[in-house]
Amino acid sequence: MSIYALKFQTHNFIRSMLDDGLVNEQFVYHETARLHPLRRDALLRAVTTYCLASKGLFSAITILLEQQQVDFERVTDLARGLYTRSSSIGAERVKHACAELIQASERKDKDNCSLSLYWTKNRFSCLRDKFETLVKMERSILDLENGQ
Repeated sequence: MSIYALKFQTHNFIRSMLDDGLVNEQFVYHETARLHPLRRDALLRAVTTYCLASKGLFSAITILLEQQQVDFERVTDLARGLYTRSSSIGAERVKHACAELIQASERKDKDNCSLSLYWTKNRFSCLRDKFETLVKMERSILDLENGQ
């Protein structure tokens, strides 16, 4: 496949994610950032960093919610961190799910926190699957650009 065809396919893939509401215009900004010669891997790095950080935050929140005495202040802080990261990359559905998790934590409602965490993880999982496909596409583009 030519590099131009692959770039077009990648662009359309991102557009479909936007149309489906998985991401917002902030994510499209990350796509355009890679057009700069020194930032060819910008989208790849942003997605990878977001996914790794999110997994760590999910793990920490899960551990806190499994405790007999939940530290809701810490859960709220971690959920806000996930919200901020999701907002920064443009992960629209995850961001909205995080908002519900934050509200449940602020109300100190353990059951709703657990349910909200489940839905946030679900939204993230759907997005992560798309991101994995996107990362493969981006790596193929970078390989072609580097003559590999």
